[in-house]
Amino acid sequence: MRKQGIIVFLLAFALFALQSTAFGADLAGGKSGGKPKSGKKDPALLVFPGKDTVYKSDFEYVYQKNNGGWDKVKSHSQAQFKEYLALYINFKRKVLEAEANGLQNSDAFKTEFEGYRKQLAQPYLVDKGSQEEMVREAYDRGKWIIGASHILISCGPDATPEDTMRAYKKIVSLRDSIVGGGKDFGALAAQHSTDPSAKNNKGDLGYFSVFDMVYPFESGAFNTKVGEVSKPVRSNFGYHIIKVYDRVENSGKKTAAHMIIRVGAQYTAKTEEQAKTMIAEIHQKLKAGADWNEICEKYSDDPNTAKKGGALGQGRLIPEMETYKRKLGAGQFSEPFSTSFGHHILKITEVEPVKSFEESAPDLKSRIARDARSTVSRERLVARVKKESNFQPMGDAIAKLNKAIDDQGQAPVYAKGFWKPVDSLYQQYYNLPLYTLGEGSQKKTGTIRNYIDWYLVAHKGYDGATTAQISDKLLPMFYEQEILNYEEQQLPYKYRDYRELLKEYRDGILLFTLTEDKVWRKAVEDSTGLKKYFEDNRTKFTAGERVVVTEYISEKRPMIEDVQKLLAAGKTEKEIDAEVNKSSALNIRIRTQSYEKGKSDAEAMMFGQQVGYKSDILDGGRTFRILVLQENLPAGQKTFDEAKSECITQYQNYLETEWLKQLESKYPVETKDKVLAKLYK
Repeated sequence: MRKQGIIVFLLAFALFALQSTAFGADLAGGKSGGKPKSGKKDPALLVFPGKDTVYKSDFEYVYQKNNGGWDKVKSHSQAQFKEYLALYINFKRKVLEAEANGLQNSDAFKTEFEGYRKQLAQPYLVDKGSQEEMVREAYDRGKWIIGASHILISCGPDATPEDTMRAYKKIVSLRDSIVGGGKDFGALAAQHSTDPSAKNNKGDLGYFSVFDMVYPFESGAFNTKVGEVSKPVRSNFGYHIIKVYDRVENSGKKTAAHMIIRVGAQYTAKTEEQAKTMIAEIHQKLKAGADWNEICEKYSDDPNTAKKGGALGQGRLIPEMETYKRKLGAGQFSEPFSTSFGHHILKITEVEPVKSFEESAPDLKSRIARDARSTVSRERLVARVKKESNFQPMGDAIAKLNKAIDDQGQAPVYAKGFWKPVDSLYQQYYNLPLYTLGEGSQKKTGTIRNYIDWYLVAHKGYDGATTAQISDKLLPMFYEQEILNYEEQQLPYKYRDYRELLKEYRDGILLFTLTEDKVWRKAVEDSTGLKKYFEDNRTKFTAGERVVVTEYISEKRPMIEDVQKLLAAGKTEKEIDAEVNKSSALNIRIRTQSYEKGKSDAEAMMFGQQVGYKSDILDGGRTFRILVLQENLPAGQKTFDEAKSECITQYQNYLETEWLKQLESKYPVETKDKVLAKLYK
């Protein structure tokens, strides 16, 4: 937690990183994140001779980012700039020292930094335009509820071309029979759909809204008019046709509850007639004002919800329930109805109104990132990068690899995803190019070796397919991953915000590691230095009148009342601990604490009392306490043990001050006052 805290601190104080050659020399410009240079010469603001130079635009960017933005900082005074500059110079010196010690080359640093880098890159690896479109689309769809039926012809995502075509032809034939031949949709669903529930519900899915179905199916339903049958829709389950029979406005997110009467030897209702009679009587009781929760607990045959008021939450229910859920308002309950599970009454316990777009957008973005919609954004990003970076695939090399795999008789292993190349057999193919991306110094060539490395990690196979068929499936996946990796590598060159944030995190990790070694850990572990600091600065560690008390603390008042009785009976601390905490649960905590007069009102009654005095039960809201006075201490000098915590903090400050003096001597800096006077001008 402390490490995360210091990194946040560094970001908050605009701790700007040393310019890294990996990011190029020009820190200004970029596609986002601040004012680009106007073409004027960028003068140096700070010069660390032989070490580093900070330019005017560098400091301006960092300062405005952490002080309210470009417009606000223009009105700041020179005094404000100088105050911040002093902090910034100290930071730069520490970073220079960390780099001089080679901390950036350690395996621990590289691993940690790579983790942050991956996290920071994710928001940039989406197509912003399509993301915004999908957020708006999801919000608009969420205003409506669709009632629909479907027919499914199963066909997995890894199906062979022949099986895929067979499924497609069948779904087209079924649609033609309905649209052109007048056949009944429900009858054909019961007869042909591979959805197991179709035989009973004739394909009826009930009512649903945005995010309730997989994205391709959802789009097919929302893009079909009421009364019409969609064109074939492909999902990971296979091919669907969808008949939309209703479209109603969404009145809000509903929380539902139910009670159910089941039929069977183990239930009260042994027959259907008895169940119908019982649910009708329950309905009459509810209409007469009976308490829903009491009735539910007494009669409902759902053991998971009966004692919870029948709570079903906000999730999607079975179609019959969804039909009633759609019609009911907050506090309303349905007429009795039956399903294959039993006889029900459904109640809406709460309705959350539809939120505005602005309120909904953050949650929608989060859900889209976890939904199949994210593939749309990724596909558009990949297409854009291909175009911008002049992606050129080269398929000849994979054909040569395929032939070699077949010639070695390794096609079955390759098909299962567990093939491993033997260098002596395949090394001649490793450097064959599979694609090129980019131009000039940023040009990248992918090879068969890169493809094999990806395959060995992915372990993706299609058992029974030919080598060529497998490569036809795998190569687009490999290309997509390589294109995304390439784009990730280009982010520092494209986006200034990302570049600066990445460097801030880089230096935050370096600074934490170095400061921990030079200050924090040293102050704790250097017991000799700590005691010497205490002896040299005794006058800093004084206190007023104090009391030392033993505190008995519990979150449960009955437990603290037990402690009060035991104390009155003369029991010792050890005996009380053993008695009250005899079970595995920690019912009370016991600690000894000192309090200084005037520093806390809660313990004020302990001053002026005799040793052994016991307080009444003190109610702190969340906890209850009893205090027992152990010692009265006069005002004066604290002992080392009393002052240790405070002494460590002061010793840390002392160590850092001395360290900064050393760094000031080691890394002198020249501040260009004329440039400082022209900040934001």
